[in-house]
Amino acid sequence: MEFECRSISTDDFKNTITVLENVQSDIFHHLFSLLSKITIPLKSGRNNRRNFEKHRSMTFGLTRARYSGIIGLSAPSKKYPEIYKEIKSLGELLSPPDFSFNSIHVNHNVVCPLHVDGKNIGNSMIVSFGDYQGGELVIGEIIYDAKCRPIIFNGSKIYHKNMPLLEGNKYSLIFFNTSMERNIVLGDICL
Repeated sequence: MEFECRSISTDDFKNTITVLENVQSDIFHHLFSLLSKITIPLKSGRNNRRNFEKHRSMTFGLTRARYSGIIGLSAPSKKYPEIYKEIKSLGELLSPPDFSFNSIHVNHNVVCPLHVDGKNIGNSMIVSFGDYQGGELVIGEIIYDAKCRPIIFNGSKIYHKNMPLLEGNKYSLIFFNTSMERNIVLGDICL
């Protein structure tokens, strides 16, 4: 089986922010139910993201192993295939035709400090859902409500953060492309 690999240049993306239409919250009910049944791992800012407090997050789709550098399907994707399938389906449903992704980061009640996503390539799409209040997304100096409203922007170039979460359970999905510096074929995935 042959695969065509193409590299993506960061020059292909604009530094713009696109706010998509609100979606009905019920499209997230199944995923909310699935995520509520597991414990999303607790990450320490010291080992994971600098300047982040301890937080709950995991990544589905393609990831790069920390020590070996090998790119492959993430451990959560293998451990929770039903969740991975549901998240991918939602991403395909929510994103415009010209948006693509190979990784999805899931945050649970995370309040992010001001940062950029330095390892992401090009535009990312974020959408949040759950029974929460607060936690709005701040991009540049503008406050956006991503609850059931996908927002697309280049998180690798534009600083962003969250406002404090006041109450409830907030899940955020960040759809993005991870760096593919090597062309490696693992099974049926072209890297």
